[in-house]
This record gives sequence, C-alpha cells and structure tokens, in this order.
Amino acid sequence: MTPEHASAVLSPTARRLIGMDRHTVTVDGHRLNVFAAGTGPETIVLVPGIPDSSAVYRGQIPGLLEAGYRVIAPDLLGQGDSDMPADVASYTIAQDQKRLWAIVDELGAETFHLVGHDRGAASTWAMAAHHPERVRSYVALSIGHPGARRYAAYEQKQLSWYMLRLLFSDAEEWLRSEAEGEGGPWSTFRWWVGNHPEADAWIADLERPGAVRAMLNFYQANIHPVDAKIDPTPRVEVPTLGVWPEGDIYSSLEQIARSGEWVDGPWHFERLRGAGHFLQLDRPAALTRLILSHTESYRA
Repeated sequence: MTPEHASAVLSPTARRLIGMDRHTVTVDGHRLNVFAAGTGPETIVLVPGIPDSSAVYRGQIPGLLEAGYRVIAPDLLGQGDSDMPADVASYTIAQDQKRLWAIVDELGAETFHLVGHDRGAASTWAMAAHHPERVRSYVALSIGHPGARRYAAYEQKQLSWYMLRLLFSDAEEWLRSEAEGEGGPWSTFRWWVGNHPEADAWIADLERPGAVRAMLNFYQANIHPVDAKIDPTPRVEVPTLGVWPEGDIYSSLEQIARSGEWVDGPWHFERLRGAGHFLQLDRPAALTRLILSHTESYRA
C-alpha cells in the first residue's frame, strides 16, 4: 500500500473513516454523509448494511484506492453521520435508491462499479437493474436478487425470523435488554449480531438518541406485512458477482447462489470461507481480492 492510501483507515476514537474527503449531500431535506477518495478515472461505490456505517469497508478501501479507483462510501440515512429522521416513510428501499442516485450525481460519477451489502444490497440490486447504462459492474454481498429471495426455500424464512421480531413495538427495549445472550446491557443485540467483535462500535453508534429507532424504521418500511410497499426488482443486465460468506446466519446459500436466474448479463458466484455475515470485517483482504477480480474485468 502506498503512503498516499495508507491513511484511509478507521479513526480509533470516532469509529469513522479518516484520510478521505467528507461531503454532505442533501436529499428531501435530509443530510447524507459521504466519504470519497482517489482520482479514478473509474469509481467504485460501497454501500453498507445494518447495523453498519461506511466504516465497515475500511478493510477494502485502501486496496481499491491502490488499484487506481476513486472510492465513494456513503452512510445511509439513519446510519453513521447521516441524518436520523423519525418518520418510517423515509426508510423505504425506493428512498434509499433515490438518495444513492443523488450522491453519485452530486459527486460526478456518471458511471461506476457498485458494491452492496445487507440493507445496501436491497437498493443496489435495483440500481443495477434499472440503470445498466450507468453501473459498469455489480457485487452483491450476502443478499441475493429479491426474486431469488422471494422464492427461496423455508431455510431463508427461518433465518429471517428477526425481521418480524423487530416489527414489535418493544423491539428497541428488547435489543437493549438481557432477554437473550450472556447478560448485561445490550445483551440481546450482541446475541443478534453473533457476538461479533465489532459489537461495541455498533452499540456506541446506537446509543445516540434516535439511532435504534432509525435502524428499526428500515424494517417497518420494507418488511411490515401490511404497510410495506416494495416494487418488484427487474432482471439485471449488469455483470454481477454474488459473494456468500459460509458463516452467514441471516442469509441462506440458495437465495444468492440462484440469483443468476435473474441476471441476464455475466454472472459469477463465490463462496467465502471463514467469514460470517459481516464479511468485510471477517475476511477483508480476501473480499478485496474478489471485488477487484470482478471490477477489473469490466474497466473501460
């Protein structure tokens, strides 16, 4: 890694990316925090999931910069240093897409490579499907095409049990409680995220007023059996790589391995050993190599 790129890591105190430019993009009155670095000429956009911020990609950003890409890493609404409005309607997948398009437009990325994980994959699959003329390649982490998830077998429904639990009115209290896990404050949250080493950092973010409610709003907006309104995601023409971490406790193999049935462009699938759902943190170097192996094939 060159000295120029070595600084694009994590601040040990604020748990935020450092060594990158900060931008604020305002969409419908909501401020979004965006980190960017590198000069390109090609851009990679890294979209995080729950309960992460852009900091989850700290293990990939230096390698992507070293490979000559410009990197854009946004905090989704309700996460990181972006605004945390209380209204549920702001957290739909469609609104996430709208804000991500506003970010790439504001930062001048006419075309780009796209990586999405968890919540971020829900919106980025749709971005790749709707505008293949702008997305040069796509990498889906853990989460398959919505069509594949819809028709996945019972195993995926079992793994998604927590989504329904988080719709209950006491969900915030439950996450903070000792209902599950080894006891102590936030014991249930730690249990929910598999006692991941990053849990302390996530909890520090969630301790901020309104942060847990903002996280839960995503499930209310998109999972609620009565109120959620989700448009079908079209088939994808963009060259797509699906990566499934073998230790994922939330997403089944089938729902991503079969996503190629919804991809009309080039499709490739990789299993990543030694990683759980938060594969960016568990196998950072291996994931960087997989991303680059895909994007390098579709550089201009």
